[in-house]
Amino acid sequence: IRGTRLDAERARSELMLAHSDDAPCPTVGEVWERWALPAYERRERDGDMSAYTLRQYRSGWNKHASPRWSDVPCDAVKPLAVQQWLDGLSYNGALQSMNVLRPTIDYAVRYGWAQTNPMRERYVMPGRSTVNQRDKGTWTLAELRGVWERLRGTWMEAAFLLSAFGSARVGESLGVLAGEVERHDLDGVPVALVPITRQVAHHGARIAERTKTAESARWLVLVGRAATRLCDIAESMPPDWPLTNDGMGGVVSQGRFTDCWRREGMEHPYRNLRNSWQTWVRWELGLETRYIEVLMGHRLKGTTGQHYDRPHAEQLAA
Repeated sequence: IRGTRLDAERARSELMLAHSDDAPCPTVGEVWERWALPAYERRERDGDMSAYTLRQYRSGWNKHASPRWSDVPCDAVKPLAVQQWLDGLSYNGALQSMNVLRPTIDYAVRYGWAQTNPMRERYVMPGRSTVNQRDKGTWTLAELRGVWERLRGTWMEAAFLLSAFGSARVGESLGVLAGEVERHDLDGVPVALVPITRQVAHHGARIAERTKTAESARWLVLVGRAATRLCDIAESMPPDWPLTNDGMGGVVSQGRFTDCWRREGMEHPYRNLRNSWQTWVRWELGLETRYIEVLMGHRLKGTTGQHYDRPHAEQLAA
Protein backbone atom coordinates (compact mmCIF):
# COMPACT_ATOMS: atom_id res chain seq x y z
CA ILE A 1 0.00 0.00 0.00
CA ARG A 2 1.37 3.39 -0.99
CA GLY A 3 -0.07 6.24 0.99
CA THR A 4 -0.65 7.24 4.58
CA ARG A 5 -0.90 5.01 7.63
CA LEU A 6 -4.66 5.57 7.53
CA ASP A 7 -4.76 4.23 3.95
CA ALA A 8 -2.93 1.12 5.11
CA GLU A 9 -5.25 0.58 8.07
CA ARG A 10 -8.29 0.91 5.81
CA ALA A 11 -6.88 -1.61 3.34
CA ARG A 12 -6.02 -4.00 6.17
CA SER A 13 -9.54 -3.79 7.55
CA GLU A 14 -11.10 -4.40 4.15
CA LEU A 15 -8.90 -7.47 3.54
CA MET A 16 -9.74 -8.92 6.95
CA LEU A 17 -13.46 -8.45 6.40
CA ALA A 18 -13.49 -9.72 2.83
CA HIS A 19 -11.23 -12.79 3.01
CA SER A 20 -11.70 -14.49 6.34
CA ASP A 21 -14.79 -16.27 7.64
CA ASP A 22 -13.26 -16.08 11.09
CA ALA A 23 -12.51 -12.36 10.85
CA PRO A 24 -13.21 -10.54 14.13
CA CYS A 25 -16.03 -8.07 14.38
CA PRO A 26 -14.77 -4.69 13.12
CA THR A 27 -14.12 -1.99 15.65
CA VAL A 28 -16.34 1.07 15.93
CA GLY A 29 -13.52 3.12 14.37
CA GLU A 30 -13.23 0.77 11.38
CA VAL A 31 -16.96 0.99 10.72
CA TRP A 32 -16.84 4.79 11.00
CA GLU A 33 -13.96 5.06 8.51
CA ARG A 34 -15.27 2.50 6.02
CA TRP A 35 -19.01 3.19 5.91
CA ALA A 36 -20.35 5.95 8.15
CA LEU A 37 -17.98 8.80 7.28
CA PRO A 38 -17.98 8.12 3.49
CA ALA A 39 -21.80 8.08 3.57
CA TYR A 40 -21.85 11.50 5.27
CA GLU A 41 -19.29 12.88 2.81
CA ARG A 42 -21.36 11.59 -0.12
CA ARG A 43 -24.50 13.26 1.24
CA GLU A 44 -22.59 16.52 1.61
CA ARG A 45 -21.34 16.30 -2.01
CA ASP A 46 -24.86 15.54 -3.24
CA GLY A 47 -26.28 18.54 -1.42
CA ASP A 48 -28.34 16.49 1.06
CA MET A 49 -26.24 17.64 4.01
CA SER A 50 -24.62 20.98 4.72
CA ALA A 51 -20.87 21.30 5.15
CA TYR A 52 -21.55 22.65 8.64
CA THR A 53 -23.47 19.50 9.64
CA LEU A 54 -20.64 17.32 8.32
CA ARG A 55 -18.16 19.30 10.42
CA GLN A 56 -20.39 18.78 13.46
CA TYR A 57 -20.40 15.01 12.91
CA ARG A 58 -16.63 14.96 12.46
CA SER A 59 -16.21 17.05 15.60
CA GLY A 60 -18.46 14.74 17.62
CA TRP A 61 -16.47 11.73 16.48
CA ASN A 62 -13.00 13.22 16.97
CA LYS A 63 -13.63 14.97 20.28
CA HIS A 64 -15.75 12.47 22.20
CA ALA A 65 -16.60 9.22 20.42
CA SER A 66 -13.26 8.20 18.93
CA PRO A 67 -11.07 8.40 22.08
CA ARG A 68 -13.40 6.00 23.92
CA TRP A 69 -14.83 3.69 21.26
CA SER A 70 -12.59 3.71 18.19
CA ASP A 71 -10.66 0.54 19.16
CA VAL A 72 -13.63 -1.35 20.64
CA PRO A 73 -15.21 -4.12 18.50
CA CYS A 74 -18.84 -3.30 17.74
CA ASP A 75 -20.08 -6.48 19.43
CA ALA A 76 -18.12 -5.67 22.59
CA VAL A 77 -19.84 -2.35 23.34
CA LYS A 78 -21.79 -2.85 26.58
CA PRO A 79 -24.67 -0.65 27.79
CA LEU A 80 -23.15 -0.25 31.26
CA ALA A 81 -19.91 1.05 29.76
CA VAL A 82 -21.88 3.45 27.54
CA GLN A 83 -23.78 4.84 30.54
CA GLN A 84 -20.59 5.31 32.55
CA TRP A 85 -19.02 7.12 29.61
CA LEU A 86 -22.05 9.38 29.14
CA ASP A 87 -21.97 10.32 32.83
CA GLY A 88 -18.61 12.03 32.25
CA LEU A 89 -19.77 14.19 29.33
CA SER A 90 -21.70 17.42 29.07
CA TYR A 91 -25.23 17.30 27.68
CA ASN A 92 -24.17 18.70 24.30
CA GLY A 93 -21.14 16.41 24.10
CA ALA A 94 -23.26 13.35 24.86
CA LEU A 95 -25.94 14.34 22.37
CA GLN A 96 -23.41 15.07 19.63
CA SER A 97 -21.57 11.80 20.23
CA MET A 98 -24.68 9.61 20.26
CA ASN A 99 -25.87 11.20 17.02
CA VAL A 100 -22.67 9.87 15.45
CA LEU A 101 -22.42 6.50 17.20
CA ARG A 102 -25.99 5.29 16.68
CA PRO A 103 -25.88 5.23 12.86
CA THR A 104 -22.26 4.02 12.89
CA ILE A 105 -22.98 0.82 14.80
CA ASP A 106 -26.16 0.38 12.75
CA TYR A 107 -23.82 -0.65 9.92
CA ALA A 108 -22.37 -3.46 12.04
CA VAL A 109 -25.89 -4.72 12.80
CA ARG A 110 -26.98 -4.38 9.20
CA TYR A 111 -24.04 -6.40 7.90
CA GLY A 112 -24.28 -9.13 10.53
CA TRP A 113 -21.31 -8.43 12.82
CA ALA A 114 -23.39 -7.43 15.83
CA GLN A 115 -26.82 -8.61 16.98
CA THR A 116 -27.99 -5.31 18.44
CA ASN A 117 -26.95 -1.67 18.57
CA PRO A 118 -26.28 -0.80 22.23
CA MET A 119 -26.15 2.90 21.35
CA ARG A 120 -29.91 2.77 20.75
CA GLU A 121 -30.74 1.89 24.35
CA ARG A 122 -32.49 4.55 26.45
CA TYR A 123 -29.75 6.10 28.57
CA VAL A 124 -29.80 8.73 31.29
CA MET A 125 -28.30 11.75 29.57
CA PRO A 126 -26.27 14.42 31.40
CA GLY A 127 -28.35 17.27 32.77
CA ARG A 128 -29.04 20.36 30.71
CA SER A 129 -27.43 22.36 33.51
CA THR A 130 -24.09 21.38 31.91
CA VAL A 131 -24.99 23.52 28.88
CA ASN A 132 -23.85 27.13 28.76
CA GLN A 133 -27.10 29.06 28.63
CA ARG A 134 -27.34 31.42 25.68
CA ASP A 135 -28.82 34.88 25.79
CA LYS A 136 -32.40 34.45 24.58
CA GLY A 137 -33.43 38.09 24.76
CA THR A 138 -35.26 39.83 21.93
CA TRP A 139 -35.92 43.39 20.83
CA THR A 140 -39.35 44.98 20.44
CA LEU A 141 -40.17 46.77 17.21
CA ALA A 142 -39.57 50.12 18.89
CA GLU A 143 -36.20 48.94 20.19
CA LEU A 144 -35.23 47.71 16.73
CA ARG A 145 -35.85 51.20 15.39
CA GLY A 146 -33.37 52.46 17.96
CA VAL A 147 -30.76 49.90 16.93
CA TRP A 148 -31.33 50.89 13.30
CA GLU A 149 -30.56 54.51 14.10
CA ARG A 150 -27.25 53.43 15.67
CA LEU A 151 -26.29 51.48 12.55
CA ARG A 152 -27.64 53.84 9.88
CA GLY A 153 -24.94 54.61 7.34
CA THR A 154 -22.55 51.91 8.59
CA TRP A 155 -21.39 48.85 6.67
CA MET A 156 -23.50 46.67 9.01
CA GLU A 157 -26.82 48.32 8.20
CA ALA A 158 -27.94 46.15 5.27
CA ALA A 159 -27.44 42.87 7.10
CA PHE A 160 -29.27 44.26 10.11
CA LEU A 161 -32.25 45.27 7.97
CA LEU A 162 -32.46 41.79 6.41
CA SER A 163 -32.50 40.09 9.82
CA ALA A 164 -34.47 42.55 11.95
CA PHE A 165 -37.15 43.34 9.35
CA GLY A 166 -36.93 40.33 7.05
CA SER A 167 -36.21 37.24 9.26
CA ALA A 168 -32.82 36.37 7.68
CA ARG A 169 -30.49 34.00 9.50
CA VAL A 170 -26.96 35.23 10.17
CA GLY A 171 -25.37 33.58 7.12
CA GLU A 172 -28.34 34.49 4.91
CA SER A 173 -28.09 38.18 5.81
CA LEU A 174 -24.46 38.24 4.65
CA GLY A 175 -24.90 36.33 1.40
CA VAL A 176 -27.32 38.59 -0.51
CA LEU A 177 -25.94 40.35 -3.59
CA ALA A 178 -26.82 43.97 -4.32
CA GLY A 179 -28.28 43.15 -7.74
CA GLU A 180 -30.75 40.66 -6.25
CA VAL A 181 -32.78 43.20 -4.26
CA GLU A 182 -36.03 44.06 -6.08
CA ARG A 183 -37.88 47.33 -5.48
CA HIS A 184 -41.69 47.15 -5.70
CA ASP A 185 -44.74 49.17 -4.73
CA LEU A 186 -47.84 47.42 -3.37
CA ASP A 187 -50.90 49.61 -2.87
CA GLY A 188 -48.68 52.59 -2.19
CA VAL A 189 -46.42 50.74 0.27
CA PRO A 190 -42.70 50.38 -0.62
CA VAL A 191 -41.69 46.72 -0.74
CA ALA A 192 -38.27 45.09 -1.11
CA LEU A 193 -38.20 41.46 -2.26
CA VAL A 194 -34.95 39.62 -1.59
CA PRO A 195 -34.31 36.03 -2.77
CA ILE A 196 -32.47 33.79 -0.32
CA THR A 197 -30.59 31.16 -2.31
CA ARG A 198 -27.23 31.02 -0.51
CA GLN A 199 -25.51 31.89 2.74
CA VAL A 200 -22.09 32.78 4.04
CA ALA A 201 -20.62 29.60 5.49
CA HIS A 202 -20.15 29.19 9.25
CA HIS A 203 -16.37 29.04 8.88
CA GLY A 204 -14.38 31.45 6.73
CA ALA A 205 -15.35 34.31 4.44
CA ARG A 206 -16.87 32.19 1.69
CA ILE A 207 -20.24 31.75 0.06
CA ALA A 208 -22.06 28.41 0.36
CA GLU A 209 -24.35 28.07 -2.65
CA ARG A 210 -27.06 26.42 -0.63
CA THR A 211 -29.38 27.24 2.24
CA LYS A 212 -29.74 25.53 5.61
CA THR A 213 -32.68 23.43 4.37
CA ALA A 214 -34.64 23.23 1.13
CA GLU A 215 -37.41 25.32 2.71
CA SER A 216 -34.91 28.03 3.68
CA ALA A 217 -34.65 29.04 0.01
CA ARG A 218 -37.34 31.70 -0.03
CA TRP A 219 -38.21 35.37 -0.56
CA LEU A 220 -37.62 37.87 2.22
CA VAL A 221 -40.18 40.66 2.32
CA LEU A 222 -39.32 44.07 3.79
CA VAL A 223 -41.87 46.88 3.73
CA GLY A 224 -42.04 50.59 4.40
CA ARG A 225 -38.96 52.61 5.28
CA ALA A 226 -36.81 49.50 5.80
CA ALA A 227 -37.59 48.43 2.23
CA THR A 228 -36.78 51.84 0.80
CA ARG A 229 -33.49 52.06 2.66
CA LEU A 230 -32.40 48.53 1.67
CA CYS A 231 -33.10 49.27 -2.00
CA ASP A 232 -31.13 52.53 -1.79
CA ILE A 233 -28.14 50.69 -0.29
CA ALA A 234 -28.32 48.01 -3.00
CA GLU A 235 -28.46 50.54 -5.81
CA SER A 236 -25.41 52.38 -4.46
CA MET A 237 -22.99 49.51 -5.16
CA PRO A 238 -22.08 47.15 -8.03
CA PRO A 239 -24.75 44.46 -8.53
CA ASP A 240 -22.33 41.56 -8.01
CA TRP A 241 -21.14 42.84 -4.61
CA PRO A 242 -22.54 41.41 -1.38
CA LEU A 243 -24.77 43.95 0.35
CA THR A 244 -22.51 43.51 3.39
CA ASN A 245 -18.93 43.49 2.14
CA ASP A 246 -15.35 44.30 3.10
CA GLY A 247 -15.30 47.57 1.15
CA MET A 248 -13.80 45.95 -1.95
CA GLY A 249 -16.62 43.61 -2.90
CA GLY A 250 -15.42 40.72 -0.76
CA VAL A 251 -17.46 38.54 1.57
CA VAL A 252 -17.55 39.21 5.33
CA SER A 253 -17.42 36.10 7.54
CA GLN A 254 -20.01 35.36 10.18
CA GLY A 255 -17.33 35.47 12.85
CA ARG A 256 -16.10 38.93 11.87
CA PHE A 257 -19.61 40.34 11.65
CA THR A 258 -20.78 38.97 15.00
CA ASP A 259 -17.55 40.14 16.65
CA CYS A 260 -18.18 43.67 15.36
CA TRP A 261 -21.78 43.41 16.57
CA ARG A 262 -20.55 42.62 20.08
CA ARG A 263 -18.04 45.46 19.99
CA GLU A 264 -20.90 47.84 19.20
CA GLY A 265 -22.24 46.95 22.64
CA MET A 266 -25.52 45.49 21.41
CA GLU A 267 -27.82 44.16 24.12
CA HIS A 268 -28.30 40.68 22.60
CA PRO A 269 -26.44 38.46 20.09
CA TYR A 270 -26.97 39.17 16.41
CA ARG A 271 -28.67 35.80 15.82
CA ASN A 272 -31.48 36.93 18.15
CA LEU A 273 -32.71 39.39 15.52
CA ARG A 274 -34.47 36.51 13.78
CA ASN A 275 -36.24 35.60 17.04
CA SER A 276 -37.13 39.26 17.45
CA TRP A 277 -38.64 39.38 13.95
CA GLN A 278 -40.85 36.38 14.69
CA THR A 279 -41.93 37.91 17.98
CA TRP A 280 -42.87 41.38 16.78
CA VAL A 281 -44.66 40.31 13.60
CA ARG A 282 -46.76 37.91 15.66
CA TRP A 283 -47.47 39.95 18.79
CA GLU A 284 -47.27 43.52 17.49
CA LEU A 285 -48.59 43.10 13.95
CA GLY A 286 -50.84 40.12 14.62
CA LEU A 287 -49.56 38.09 11.65
CA GLU A 288 -50.87 34.54 11.68
CA THR A 289 -48.47 31.66 12.35
CA ARG A 290 -49.24 29.99 9.00
CA TYR A 291 -47.77 33.04 7.23
CA ILE A 292 -44.87 33.49 9.64
CA GLU A 293 -43.63 29.92 9.11
CA VAL A 294 -43.43 30.36 5.34
CA LEU A 295 -41.73 33.74 5.61
CA MET A 296 -39.11 32.26 7.97
CA GLY A 297 -38.41 29.33 5.66
CA HIS A 298 -39.77 26.64 7.96
CA ARG A 299 -41.15 23.30 6.80
CA LEU A 300 -44.92 23.20 7.09
CA LYS A 301 -46.66 20.15 8.49
CA GLY A 302 -49.09 18.06 6.48
CA THR A 303 -49.43 17.16 2.84
CA THR A 304 -50.62 20.63 1.80
CA GLY A 305 -47.70 22.40 3.45
CA GLN A 306 -45.09 20.00 2.11
CA HIS A 307 -46.31 19.51 -1.44
CA TYR A 308 -48.91 22.06 -2.52
CA ASP A 309 -48.59 25.42 -0.78
CA ARG A 310 -46.21 27.44 -3.00
CA PRO A 311 -46.96 31.18 -2.65
CA HIS A 312 -45.39 33.64 -5.10
CA ALA A 313 -43.28 36.54 -3.86
CA GLU A 314 -46.08 39.02 -4.57
CA GLN A 315 -48.49 36.96 -2.44
CA LEU A 316 -46.01 36.95 0.41
CA ALA A 317 -45.62 40.71 0.11
CA ALA A 318 -49.39 41.20 0.21
